[in-house]
Amino acid sequence: MLSVATTSILCFIFGSIIGSFLGVCAYRLPMARYEPARDGIRELAAPVSIWKPARSFCPQCERQLAWWHNIPLISFCILRGKCAFCGTRIPLRYFVIEILTGLLCTACFLRFGLSYTGALAFLLSCALLVIVYIDIDYMIIPDKITYPGTAIGLLVAASNQFLSPPGRLLFCPPFSASLYESALGLLFGPGVLLLVWGLYYLVRRREGLGLGDIKLLALIGALCGPECAWFTILVGSVFGAVFGLLAIALGRRSFTTYIPFGPYLAIAALLYVFKGYELALFFVSGEGLAPWRMLR
Repeated sequence: MLSVATTSILCFIFGSIIGSFLGVCAYRLPMARYEPARDGIRELAAPVSIWKPARSFCPQCERQLAWWHNIPLISFCILRGKCAFCGTRIPLRYFVIEILTGLLCTACFLRFGLSYTGALAFLLSCALLVIVYIDIDYMIIPDKITYPGTAIGLLVAASNQFLSPPGRLLFCPPFSASLYESALGLLFGPGVLLLVWGLYYLVRRREGLGLGDIKLLALIGALCGPECAWFTILVGSVFGAVFGLLAIALGRRSFTTYIPFGPYLAIAALLYVFKGYELALFFVSGEGLAPWRMLR
């Protein structure tokens, strides 16, 4: 039996390996499909997908990387953050996503143990990380992530309701315990954002919120229920407002500049999953703070 410390280290290593793949997904998934929202994203001579080409390559010189160029975390340090062929600087974001995925994998183990719940929490964490990177680069949240994620949320709820052994859930909280809870989260989260989207459009005659954010809330609500949807909207909005006002104060944005809202929703959802579940239940226990309870 491995100790907690040893297992945590192994989880971090495994997570960093997955993080290397997530970096590829975040780069290739929207490539040549959308216009980038930031500088530094170079269009390639040939179309790419997640699986093609099979091996990693340098986005600048487009040469195929050797195996030792792809060792998570280590290769970046050995190469000093530069391509071994053309010397172009490797964006720090690839190193960061490997660290974050390793930390999230370790957090899933420490929070849920080696369990179905921990595996599902890590899968959700990976999906949210890719969404954050793509939303920052392209100001979009791909349907290829949100639609399957929402379907998985409904399947998880159905498994909990119909396949769980007596007295124990296959997937423990914060994940939905029943189809009713999952459906309520699926309707509640997107419903609130759709209302905000509609009201803003009526007043300003322009979209103030992307439909991708609404679909992301559908994924989160279906997987984790209405409490998580409410917590994510509330905390994500606070984060977005604080950082948006800070960016305006520093002169980096204006009041009319679009900002990606997906990262703030993703951070709020992760806070809910990692111990924020108990905090959210405590917060919404007061009268008037849980309007969905009237629907039960």
